[in-house]
Amino acid sequence: MVSLVVAMGDNRVIGKDGWMPWNLPEDLKVFRKITIDQNIVMGRTTFEGMKKPLPRRHTYVVTRNEDYSYNHDDVTIVNDLAGLLTSYKDRKDVLYVTGGAQIYTEALPYVDEMWISLVDEHYNGDTFFPEFNPDDFIVVTKEKKEGFTLIHYRKKR
Repeated sequence: MVSLVVAMGDNRVIGKDGWMPWNLPEDLKVFRKITIDQNIVMGRTTFEGMKKPLPRRHTYVVTRNEDYSYNHDDVTIVNDLAGLLTSYKDRKDVLYVTGGAQIYTEALPYVDEMWISLVDEHYNGDTFFPEFNPDDFIVVTKEKKEGFTLIHYRKKR
């Protein structure tokens, strides 16, 4: 199964100057709870912005640079995102797509579910979540949290 996790503003902003334009500790707790002990995938720029791999997660880092390497047991470098996503489509275990914008855009056609933290305040930014058709999804849960609303979507079959 392929799942997507993102925090975004009402204008779909997800980043500014290489990081999130907000500080929402509760959202980071939600992200951790969803992804802990799971497989996650992110782009190289997002990965390098974190400075080190997230603990208790296996991270697939997507890059077009075939010479890119990162020596860590919990990190796998991937040059074919579509191939990775396809390999998870019929599996019971979940691959969580965690950004950035280009990775979200490429992954959106493959996702089975999305966890979207819709941030309450308006923020300006330079990186945006791609447009998607909400009619392709059903809302499983919608929960108000401190500073955002967590919406769990599942793709219609």
